Amino acid sequence: MKAMIAAAAASVCVVSLVRTQDSSSAALDAMVNAERAFARTATQKGIRDSFLEFFAEDAIAFNPAPVSATERLRSRPGRPFSELELTWEPRAGDIAASGELGWLTGPSTFIDHTTAGAAPQHGNYLSVWRRRSDGPWRVFIDIGSQPPQAVSFAPGFTRFALPSRYAAKADDSTATALLTEADKRLNQEIAARGAANAYRAVATTGSRLHRNGFMPSIGPLAIGSWLDANTPEMSAVTAAAESARSGDLGYSYGIFDVKGPAPQHGAYVRVWQRDATGKWWLVADVVQKT
Repeated sequence: MKAMIAAAAASVCVVSLVRTQDSSSAALDAMVNAERAFARTATQKGIRDSFLEFFAEDAIAFNPAPVSATERLRSRPGRPFSELELTWEPRAGDIAASGELGWLTGPSTFIDHTTAGAAPQHGNYLSVWRRRSDGPWRVFIDIGSQPPQAVSFAPGFTRFALPSRYAAKADDSTATALLTEADKRLNQEIAARGAANAYRAVATTGSRLHRNGFMPSIGPLAIGSWLDANTPEMSAVTAAAESARSGDLGYSYGIFDVKGPAPQHGAYVRVWQRDATGKWWLVADVVQKT
């Protein structure tokens, strides 16, 4: 009898896991398709009007403190795609098991056709998407870096790979508090042990560090090497963080400073994902200098 009960319980767990995976896969497809529709709309309406259509009303930009992205967009004149050409494509990212929060990254290209002989400017964008109830997917944060050449990705779209995924019951407020603590702890470790050591401890083999003027650093060794060479002294302060309802994915942002021969000040945006043990891993990190 005990064996029958155990087998039945295991069967229920497997079915539940499969349903969760199917649900998150469908939600991920919908988010990726929303990004692709966003990119197509930009070719028809131009940058400003397409961004206003696909950005959440409460979307934020950084200056370096968060400001309204939509108010900033509305203050700028609309320009046709024939003048300002911006193209991009989602190539990697992931979504929370609860299906309302996710992130995407991929290559972008910008050309200002109003400037004679303007060369294409390559980019690597990162966007945080949210979905309210049964509403459409909308961008909450959009931030990019400018690498020296086009960034390569695996063909098609690749879901971010984690060795294991958090699947326990979660309360989003508790998960957000734990994520905030993880971000604050990383900033404390940056101050105490240096950025390279701090980041290595929370980076997976697929984690991405995006910085202007450089190709993306991927994985703890590459990220640590880049930080060793380029951030002799860094400090950062957490401003906010948010976890998905399922407690397995979230984002944080704050202010950073780098001292040394090339001092920097600005905002950082980080994407985090949680494994089966409950540990939060830093999967993407982008900064915007001011």
